[in-house]
Amino acid sequence: MMMKILLIVLFFLYRLLLELVYFFGYPLLWLFLGCLNYRQALSVGKGETDILVHAASVGEINALVSLIKALMAAGHKVVINTITVTGRERAQALFPDLSVSLSPLDIPHLKSRQLRRRQVKLILIAETEIWPNMLYAAGKMGIPVLFINARVTPKSMRKFQRFQILIDYIGRSVAGILAQSQSDQQRFDTLFPNKAQFSGNLKFALELPDYTASMVKAQWGFSENDRVLCWGSSRPKEEELLLSILPKLKEKHPNLKVILAPRHPKRVPEIENLLYGKDYVLHSKMQQAREIVVMDTLGKLAECYAICDLAIIGGSFYDFGGHNPLEPAYYSKPIIIGNHHSSCKDSVAALQMKQAILISFKETLAEDILILLADRDLSVNMGQAARKVLTENAAALQNHMQEIEKYLR
Repeated sequence: MMMKILLIVLFFLYRLLLELVYFFGYPLLWLFLGCLNYRQALSVGKGETDILVHAASVGEINALVSLIKALMAAGHKVVINTITVTGRERAQALFPDLSVSLSPLDIPHLKSRQLRRRQVKLILIAETEIWPNMLYAAGKMGIPVLFINARVTPKSMRKFQRFQILIDYIGRSVAGILAQSQSDQQRFDTLFPNKAQFSGNLKFALELPDYTASMVKAQWGFSENDRVLCWGSSRPKEEELLLSILPKLKEKHPNLKVILAPRHPKRVPEIENLLYGKDYVLHSKMQQAREIVVMDTLGKLAECYAICDLAIIGGSFYDFGGHNPLEPAYYSKPIIIGNHHSSCKDSVAALQMKQAILISFKETLAEDILILLADRDLSVNMGQAARKVLTENAAALQNHMQEIEKYLR
């Protein structure tokens, strides 16, 4: 009991300290956040809404696309808050008609003012963003909070459990947790007893544009005979890895073309230095496809996956955690991913169960690519199995909508 009282007292001292730092340090904070293009986090926005969607960055926004569209189609007023500038830009591009902004800093009076001014009826928090003052303010105002597409790693669980008493106190506003997997549900149940349920992973409920691959290939300047390999969301060192094996690949497949899509477009000058003297072209300047096409424009990765013969998932051959392999699965493409895929292990596991993805290593990548390029039947079967994984997991969207509607009636 004494420990509980002590932690609650410390929480209120923490809140007081935040307010003091905010008010006395406001001029410096204003200047500092301005340098980071983050000053919007000092404002709370205007306009009544039904649902406040709180998401961290690009990955969370991408996973919520189908859900946000379903909420809009159902007539709900939706406001989107993100934590990162890139997340905000992605949400603005996807939903130009919605109010999208950086989430106000987790300062007590800012969070209370935001929820009151917006007249929020329900807060949806993507994955595992525990903001103490937002949860506390929601509890005081009687606004239910749902964690959606929720996941929590064992490592994060151990950190949260150190503050279990405090989480019990500020988590009274948490009405439910819609977990990505059964293991996530079990972990959340130790934090918020009897509130978690397995609802499925919204990442599987993709809504991507449908393309006629032959038409797009022709527009990009590829010939009908070209075999196209797309390396999506590449990270540092992976471009060098590709270049080291490309001669071996071209020896077997002279008509091979490569689309190289770096995770961060700001790295394009760095990649151009690596490609000096090579037969390459930037997508923004492309009139005719070359041996290597470097994507220097945002929002085109789905198009790349739609026209490729083989997709390689970047960030996975060196320890970056890997990126989402489900976009190429949507287009029924055979997929190769590296052994470093901790950030998307559930998606990879689901694809592995259907033999719809090949886990490779730096040392074996060239041989694995050659196998799939040579065996068209194997490639087609992998691609069809990958698309089937998405179809079988499509219930995640319906499960989320059913639970959300309960709190909006």
